[in-house]
Amino acid sequence: ASGKERTSLIWVVGFVVLGLIFAFDAVNASARLGTRLPRGGSLGDVAPPRYRVSPTTGIKIALPTPDQLKFQADEIAVLIHYNIATYLNNSYDGCNSDPKLTPPVSAFNPYLLNTDNWVQSMQALGARAATLVAKHNCGFTTWPTRVTFPVKGSSKQMPYEYSIANSPVKGTDLVRNFIQSATKAGINTGFYYSVVWNNYLNVANGVVNPNPGPNQVSITQDTYTQIVLAQLTELWSNYGQLEEIWFDGGYMASLASNLTRLLGQHQPHAAIFNGCTGDGKCVVQSSVRWIGNEAGQAPDPNWSTGVTNNGGDPNSPIFCPAECDTTLQANDRWFWGSNIKLRPLSELISVYHTTVGRNCRLELDLTPDTTGLIPANYAARYAQLGNFIRACYGRPINGSQSQPSANVHLLSFDVPTSVDRTVMMENQAQGQVIRAYTVEAEIETATGNKWVRVSNGTSIGHKKIDLFAAGPVTAVQLRLTITSAVDTPIVASFTAHLCDVIIQESVDEESSPLLTVNS
Repeated sequence: ASGKERTSLIWVVGFVVLGLIFAFDAVNASARLGTRLPRGGSLGDVAPPRYRVSPTTGIKIALPTPDQLKFQADEIAVLIHYNIATYLNNSYDGCNSDPKLTPPVSAFNPYLLNTDNWVQSMQALGARAATLVAKHNCGFTTWPTRVTFPVKGSSKQMPYEYSIANSPVKGTDLVRNFIQSATKAGINTGFYYSVVWNNYLNVANGVVNPNPGPNQVSITQDTYTQIVLAQLTELWSNYGQLEEIWFDGGYMASLASNLTRLLGQHQPHAAIFNGCTGDGKCVVQSSVRWIGNEAGQAPDPNWSTGVTNNGGDPNSPIFCPAECDTTLQANDRWFWGSNIKLRPLSELISVYHTTVGRNCRLELDLTPDTTGLIPANYAARYAQLGNFIRACYGRPINGSQSQPSANVHLLSFDVPTSVDRTVMMENQAQGQVIRAYTVEAEIETATGNKWVRVSNGTSIGHKKIDLFAAGPVTAVQLRLTITSAVDTPIVASFTAHLCDVIIQESVDEESSPLLTVNS
């Protein structure tokens, strides 16, 4: 989201000595000049890869954890950007661009706050998971943190005051409200906590800077490390089981062993966004990777394996599925802003196809405004996208399934049937093994039936949606053929759909005067 660091390796200088309660792991004692990577930062193989060797090809096949498969199965999630940066309006999209920017705590005043209202839009969209920005780069915590720390040059302890506990809605625990609302609706939950940025503490790129501004606190590097670990302990131990934890912008490598320890203690089943470095060192086995852009565009192919921020690597021994985060508002805007245009429905439909339809979990920004509610036009757009997905993919075309061989799957229709796309899903419990496939349609002609190729590709993974490049066909059968695999393939699902008309109806609905939106 906003605040991502896209650069290559950045050295974070800081001799980090942890307090007794967060004893530094001796394995990493040599790493006190810690590296900070854009998407994670482990200095050792704290979580070795899980893989098996194919009995047919001898190739290493990366194995998923059950938590990674659950993460992929959600398909659609939301990333809730709601923090003190919401009250900057259009001036800034977060505190990223100005390291001295610390909006006054009095600005945070969601006088109509209702997290059940947020859940309505999640359900309308069809999201199965939600990750809340508990602390963004400004440093403001949306839970009443109880952490205290010494000011630089003094042994006196002071409370972490940049918190909802000192705002006009003191007495509110926004994080707990979110957890309760989401859990009640059966939505899986997660937290985003910016480790390497904190304007309140004058921290950028993981380093405590000298010369704090008038609204900033002066601390040491060691104190910052202890604050981070203490606040993560609060978040991970007080709000139940989380499905996802975000380390946006990475984390200081000197934290790696402590993060592994805390996650094992408090959140052993969470999928960790940015859990692996680019060289394959992972803080936990249930890691997930960033796709490399915020446009909602996964490349094709996109593999469930590999740790690079792109389409992955089919030959990697590390199972690390991708997540595609993107905005509802135009121009990569994450926090709410007044009179900001929304992306058109047609563009969001395309985003669905280039994320979920390319084996990438979609994490769409959810943006409450300064009242603490989802604006009505935003809610309408979430619902419109959800309506399209349900109408197009909620009920496949009826057909009879058969499997003449391990590599061939047939979908037969009682009468010639119009189809314009297929959805394929691979059973990845023993790894992603399919490497190439074709889809053909059997067409009736005056001279007899013939098979015509309508799509082909490589990676299927959790889900692959193929829209037929030539448009709809009228077929009596569809045939999926696995043309390359590193072990016996298991196709979990092969369905057919016709959605061209639904797309047009959805776009017409977008411009309906009953659902006027700012786009």
